[in-house]
Amino acid sequence: MKGKLVLLLLAPLSVSLAQEVLLEEVEVRSKREVLTEREVRESFAKDPGEALSKMEGVWKLRKGGIANDVVIRGFQRSNINVLFDGARIYNACPNRMDPPIFHIDFAEVEKIEVVKGPFDVRNYGSLGGTVNIKTIRPKEGLHGKINLGAGSFSYFNPSFNVSYGKGKFYGMVGYSYRYSKPYETGEGKKFTEYPTGPNAYKPSEKDASAFNISTAWTKLGFKPDKDTLLELSYTAQRARHVLYPYLMMDSPKDDADRLNLLIKRGGFSAQAYYSYVDHLMNNAKRVNPTFMETTAKSKTYGAKVKYDWRNFTVGLEAFTWNWKSKTKMGMSTQWTIPDVDLTNLGIFGEYRKTLTKRLRLIAGARLDATETKADKSKANTILYYAYHSTRDTSESDTYPSGNIQLLYQVRKGLELFAGLGYSVRVPDAQERYFALDRMMTQPDWVGNPKLKPAKNTEIDLGVNWKSSRVNLSVSAFYSYVKDYITVYEQREINNLVSGDRAMSYTNVDAQLYGGEARATFALTGTLFLDGGISYVRGKKDTDPAKNIYDSDLAEIPPLKGRLALRYDTGTYFGEAELLAQATQNKVDSDLNETKTSGWGIVNLKAGGEYKGFRVIVGVENLFDKFYYEHLSYLRNPFSTGTKVPEPGRSFYLNVAYMF
Repeated sequence: MKGKLVLLLLAPLSVSLAQEVLLEEVEVRSKREVLTEREVRESFAKDPGEALSKMEGVWKLRKGGIANDVVIRGFQRSNINVLFDGARIYNACPNRMDPPIFHIDFAEVEKIEVVKGPFDVRNYGSLGGTVNIKTIRPKEGLHGKINLGAGSFSYFNPSFNVSYGKGKFYGMVGYSYRYSKPYETGEGKKFTEYPTGPNAYKPSEKDASAFNISTAWTKLGFKPDKDTLLELSYTAQRARHVLYPYLMMDSPKDDADRLNLLIKRGGFSAQAYYSYVDHLMNNAKRVNPTFMETTAKSKTYGAKVKYDWRNFTVGLEAFTWNWKSKTKMGMSTQWTIPDVDLTNLGIFGEYRKTLTKRLRLIAGARLDATETKADKSKANTILYYAYHSTRDTSESDTYPSGNIQLLYQVRKGLELFAGLGYSVRVPDAQERYFALDRMMTQPDWVGNPKLKPAKNTEIDLGVNWKSSRVNLSVSAFYSYVKDYITVYEQREINNLVSGDRAMSYTNVDAQLYGGEARATFALTGTLFLDGGISYVRGKKDTDPAKNIYDSDLAEIPPLKGRLALRYDTGTYFGEAELLAQATQNKVDSDLNETKTSGWGIVNLKAGGEYKGFRVIVGVENLFDKFYYEHLSYLRNPFSTGTKVPEPGRSFYLNVAYMF
């Protein structure tokens, strides 16, 4: 299906085309929105998660200087699919130090596609949305890009990629390096100065490197004709000394490898992939006298085949995600995630049809069978039985998903959208089989083998309007999530362990609703006013028997808005931007959430292109505002009590040469 969205494209253009481009209407599949590499480079974002937060309906979850997680309309963690070129990669850290999107570098990205809601039948588990990062593909001839990013807090990011294509063959190599010291906040303190008590950083570590990351990639392809393609790509990322004031530990090592094979022939395509994450975290940089360390590994391998025939697409998806982690606390070592395999087999079909000159239809359906199985020899079944009266270490789930979408063109430039979607997400290994006996010092942390899959039924409505001077997109949604998975406090049922309570996971019914709007106005041929607004509200059923008294869902972001004035000739530009978020007092007191005050900041940037060179300079948080975002501190089950403020005034420079 082809829908219409407004995108800000910043390609080198003549002055006469500037207005046309900044108001361009781009054909996309379904509800897919796109963030381009060029938009990413215009900001001081350190990773794709931070860059995506500029998109309406998308927020970030900050843990430190990098590795920001993605939140879409209040959905996060395993409720969102994150893919690279359609393949899967998962986090290894139980506290998501390394969210999946962290393992893809900017410099290998061509664009990032986002689907909001349960409208993706081609990929398993798209409960609240899908993020698909598409990497650069070589073109005919010799091409390349050399980029240097630099900025406040010793930020340094050189990168390059070079590709060559001739006739039937093409290839590419690339490399990126990212480094920074801890950033300073609006009150002049480094983010390493905010954790207190046993989680405080040692004085010697307060000005240590915040992150040190190298990424290298290669891609080889064979294209004997326009309908046939064989492509193999590999990426290796090595992250060192990444600080996470949000958590009790930091990561001295995080290695990720991605391998992807793609075959296309006419309407047929097949994909096979493998990804592996080896993650280490400990509290060696903290003052805590009790040493803690977790070794976690995540491995995913899978395949997908699909066939396009006229208005139909049919396909098969299969993958296994293996996840294991072992935690050392003092003299005790425990398997916290006991070598769990989540294996999925799914079939899907999608139908696209232009019913009339004005009306278009898309309908999709999917059926999945999923097995989740822990290693019995490593699983802490005593803890499961103590809190949930079960020793189960495996579960099988079979379930359908589907959606139907209609687009109606009222007249040229005005289109209405309506969609109804249903998607299911099976509990992950952590939610079902995690186990940490905390020896009476604090509540235990235990998964719930009895968890049911979460099921989202969502209605989306939208309107897109384009004229010669205006592009406007407005959407609203309502989600009813049956068996939403939430954290709660569980009292001991069977007296088998030293503790009497644990933080665990349970199913509740929940509702999320809200919407977003984006508008671009051409005031003149070179002056543009651009703005957007996003809102989401999350509520859940209470259950006093489970100590669930607060009806507010946890970690729901507040109302946010953006307004920018941009002068753009197509060769050079300047922009002033206001970003703001409202106070969030709709918080889950059961999980020790607290109110977060609203804030507003001003950003400035300017840039231009000339004969293959592109230069962008900017300052974010111009007035050095001290503020927190609501998603900047960890709630239960492993709360640290530390809020991570946003960066203070930050200058940045991006210089690129393209050939």
